[in-house]
Amino acid sequence: MTATGEPRGSEPVIAAEAMSRRRFVVRALAVVGGLIAAAVAIPAAAFGTAPGWQSKVPARIISTSVVPTLRSNDWTSVGKVTDYKVGIPTYVVVQRDVVDGWVQDSAPIGVHVVRRDETTAIVFDPHCTHLGCPLAWSAGAKSFVCPCHGGSFDAAGQRVSGPPPRPMVQYETKVTDGELFIGALPEGA
Repeated sequence: MTATGEPRGSEPVIAAEAMSRRRFVVRALAVVGGLIAAAVAIPAAAFGTAPGWQSKVPARIISTSVVPTLRSNDWTSVGKVTDYKVGIPTYVVVQRDVVDGWVQDSAPIGVHVVRRDETTAIVFDPHCTHLGCPLAWSAGAKSFVCPCHGGSFDAAGQRVSGPPPRPMVQYETKVTDGELFIGALPEGA
């Protein structure tokens, strides 16, 4: 019993004390929520920006972006010119020494080879100039087709339809003793 004659346990709860507990819980939940948000956001931001920290190619906006091809300035053989049929594009994978951002190794790259005549050929990067999607040769349509956005290019690499803003990107080529070599991609391509 209390001094006023009321039983213990029926004492009124002081409003200020209840509010301070409530505020403590709300603030504690806000701090925990903030820590969880930071634990997710910081690695996500690092993942999204890390390639830009080490890349040797300056960051650009999408419309002028570099197609996702590992770059090299070395001359790499793609075989004999006579290994390819005249006018029929052939997809070839070659090992190439590359340096691009953090990649500094020998890596497989794909190229499309189109033999023009007995002694010359052109070699294309296999990515669409719109957003870098992989291109495939369609014998029925007689064109390179982008399966993602509907762009297409003829056998000479010229844009036929769709959203691509420019022709396919060509490698530098040279023929030495009947052997076809690819060099660098043009700057800004």
